[in-house]
Amino acid sequence: MFLTTDLATQIGTFALVPQIVDAINVPVIASGAIGDARGIVAALALGASAVQIGTAYLFCAEAKITLPHRAALKGAAGTGTVLTNVLTGRTARGFRIIRELGPISDGVPDFPLASSALAPLHAKAQSLGSGDFSPMWAGDAAALGREMSAFELTQTLAREAQDLLRKLAH
Repeated sequence: MFLTTDLATQIGTFALVPQIVDAINVPVIASGAIGDARGIVAALALGASAVQIGTAYLFCAEAKITLPHRAALKGAAGTGTVLTNVLTGRTARGFRIIRELGPISDGVPDFPLASSALAPLHAKAQSLGSGDFSPMWAGDAAALGREMSAFELTQTLAREAQDLLRKLAH
């Protein structure tokens, strides 16, 4: 979200994809809130040529994320994610926020100054094994994540999406 800071104007992936597909004449790659075969098939049904999956791959052993971030992902089904501007100065979705400021704060320096201001706190927290002040990003579909290798996840998502497409065709 770079054109405005008004969260009320943010459009979700599945409302945005068909609007973009109808407005332009190039392939559209859907991204955001897609974490399983149902999301893949939905995006394709809405006109996307392909999908880009992010958070689901954070569950893979190959993802170079901190232990607190991995623990937050494992607990995603119970905690969910929140939009915050506190860590970067721009809105992003993640697990942890600075509790004293709340998820959205008018007192945060503009992007990119906020992350620089938090760098010493982030470094100290990480040295103590804490995820506080850390940018532990994750999307809306974090609760759908599964622990397996990236190769296995790619194969599984492709197989499940193909199976779902065949099932819907009947």
